Amino acid sequence: MYFCLYFVLGVLSSKGCFSANPQPEQILAFAGGNAILPCSLKTPSSDEVPTVEWSKEGLQPNVVFLYRNGFETFEMKNVAFEFRTNLFMREVTNGNVSLRISSVRPSDAGIYRCLILHVNQRRETTEVQLVVGGSVYFGLWPTVLSVH
Repeated sequence: MYFCLYFVLGVLSSKGCFSANPQPEQILAFAGGNAILPCSLKTPSSDEVPTVEWSKEGLQPNVVFLYRNGFETFEMKNVAFEFRTNLFMREVTNGNVSLRISSVRPSDAGIYRCLILHVNQRRETTEVQLVVGGSVYFGLWPTVLSVH
């Protein structure tokens, strides 16, 4: 009996088995460059155009990109991300709703959430952590100084 209890407890507590807060995928980008934060629909459908909201934790307002009714919506977007974020529009119908951030800044580092709202009210959420590294040029080649 003790063996069964230990086995069950071991299975339930094993790392990665049941995790309440899984660590978000980390994406490294360099200041001044571009970052692509991955997100995709689990079941893409060419018939449905879902709402996609990208937000950043700790930012007010927290929306960095909003795609609704087949178009980008600017009204809720944080001004720090104006003209710097976009989706790959040709890929949306294939389920790719990854976010591109241009001219990455050190202040862009943090946790981003991709929220997909389907027409049938189903939701999908993906979290990604953007890590921004600084670089300096010595001669022709960049050298990484630090990662924030």
